[in-house]
Amino acid sequence: MSSIHMCGYEADGNTELLNQLPWVFISAWETLALSLAVWIAIKHVRELQRTSTGWAIGDCFTILMQTHVFYFTW
Repeated sequence: MSSIHMCGYEADGNTELLNQLPWVFISAWETLALSLAVWIAIKHVRELQRTSTGWAIGDCFTILMQTHVFYFTW
């Protein structure tokens, strides 16, 4: 057993909170991302309903690109 060392670490205090803290931030970020995705989808559907030509594929891609450009530049 020469050259083999085992170290142990015992933290004082409330380490449970420190272990849960990253999950709080991740959950908040995922909630924000989901909210923005839903907002973009709703805007997309409303823009499609405003067009008089209906649900044309070209219109779908145009509006989708416009909302994504706005989202990533904002």
